[in-house]
Amino acid sequence: MYAAPARRDPASASSTAFTGGSGYPSVPPANFPDPGWQLRFPAREQNIARARAAFTRWLGERHDPPIPSATADDAVLLLSELATNAVVHTRCLPEAQLVCRATVTPHGTQAAPLLRLEVHDPARGGEEPQLQRSEAADESGRGLCIVAALAAEWGVRASSVTTGNTVWATLRLSDEPASE
Repeated sequence: MYAAPARRDPASASSTAFTGGSGYPSVPPANFPDPGWQLRFPAREQNIARARAAFTRWLGERHDPPIPSATADDAVLLLSELATNAVVHTRCLPEAQLVCRATVTPHGTQAAPLLRLEVHDPARGGEEPQLQRSEAADESGRGLCIVAALAAEWGVRASSVTTGNTVWATLRLSDEPASE
């Protein structure tokens, strides 16, 4: 149940990784040109809140095109669900790192601007995340259902940054449907 693979724009994301020596999430220095947002952090549950906080700050600083507050809320939820899913499925790897990215399509393109989120994980063995049916009493298993409900598109592909998968999702930055 995957969406078609995304068209990859090599200029849409930086290949530079920003890591903190302390093992905590870090962000690029202030003088770094704005290629989007990227964060590398140890795949541990306690780091997801830090990633959400850093992403929320970045979303609040975006001005061209602006990120509507409702879209920003959805984007933070998507990032949280994608990162949580990756942490749950990579926690057995002692040195596992996640790379989260966000980019915005250039303003002024024919289609409505899109916010693209990616979470790169180091999963081994060719396992790809899949939508699962959850019962009302289940305590987990709804993350990708939430992603599918909120995102304009989403999918899974091999990561160009880690040895595992990239789960990606897009959000439209306009209330109007994209023009064909």
